[in-house]
Amino acid sequence: MRNFFLWSIFILIGLLIFLGRPTILNFLKESKKKSIFSKSLKTNYNFFQNGVYGIDVSHHQKHIDWKKVSQHENPKIEFVYMKASEGVTHKDSRFKYNYKNAKSNGLRVGVYHFFSPTTLAKDQFREFKKTYPKDGSDLPVLVDCEQMGESTDKYFKELYIFLDLCEKYYEKKPIIYSTQRFYNTYLKYKVQDYQLMIGRYNNKKNQPELLDNQNWTIWQFTEKGKISGITKEVDINIAKNQFWNP
Repeated sequence: MRNFFLWSIFILIGLLIFLGRPTILNFLKESKKKSIFSKSLKTNYNFFQNGVYGIDVSHHQKHIDWKKVSQHENPKIEFVYMKASEGVTHKDSRFKYNYKNAKSNGLRVGVYHFFSPTTLAKDQFREFKKTYPKDGSDLPVLVDCEQMGESTDKYFKELYIFLDLCEKYYEKKPIIYSTQRFYNTYLKYKVQDYQLMIGRYNNKKNQPELLDNQNWTIWQFTEKGKISGITKEVDINIAKNQFWNP
């Protein structure tokens, strides 16, 4: 009799668990969502007071809902740099969509080219110009410098040609992007006439430190940003006020 009573209790508990399984699973899912949401709310990007925030994107971010990006808070996104091309052969597959829709949603737009050390500057510029016709209302062109070739002399010869071609055609002096490490290793003292976007990521909010004492204009402070309308992680930048309102 005692065994029958125990088995009855086990069966009853099993039925309750089985019948309540969807509710339990839903509860666990909602709890997980709430924990992720709470964690995201604790991420405070607004630690730099004197500047404006922006992002930079390419095809790696896949489809972007630019309306949601424009409505994002903490931080408020006011500008975006987007990839147009790389070297001679690569054109970013999301550029036309990103360019059109970012502008239509009220964001200031800048365009960048990833500079290749293996092809001639004039050929790279020819393809970049085809991809991005000039628009005087846009931010200055950004030249992404992250790869050094076999010869530093050849690299800088071609880089200077590309920078000059950009300035003459787009009628604005371009900006140079690099990581802090690449800049301090190769670019220091070589590009002092140009404004800089520098990538330095750290948890202590340490600003870029450049060995030639150059000042950064835009700081790319994280590559793991979470922004509404973008499902992938994204770079977030802070631009100094003098860049925004020269």
